[in-house]
Amino acid sequence: MAGSGVAKQIFALDFEIFGRVQGVFFRKHTSHEAKRLGVRGWCMNTRDGTVKGQLEAPMMNLMEMKHWLENNRIPNAKVSKAEFSQIQEIEDYTFTSFDIKH
Repeated sequence: MAGSGVAKQIFALDFEIFGRVQGVFFRKHTSHEAKRLGVRGWCMNTRDGTVKGQLEAPMMNLMEMKHWLENNRIPNAKVSKAEFSQIQEIEDYTFTSFDIKH
């Protein structure tokens, strides 16, 4: 038998993190945590001093990553606000991994 035949539901959201999140390895830590949780997507610094990105994962993993973004313990980082789009169900992943965009 090839697989269980049960498709995993995949969800996606966009995020933007405000505060002291540039110059403190926030993107590196975000990438590491996303890979640990099996979350796909990307993140990047913005000209406004924030970090924004997209996440794709099963709901439990997505919620864990969302919580981590709001409450991480990155040395020297200070999140003052975290904004998230509405979670949407998607048919399949659009990313193959989690990347840091430059």
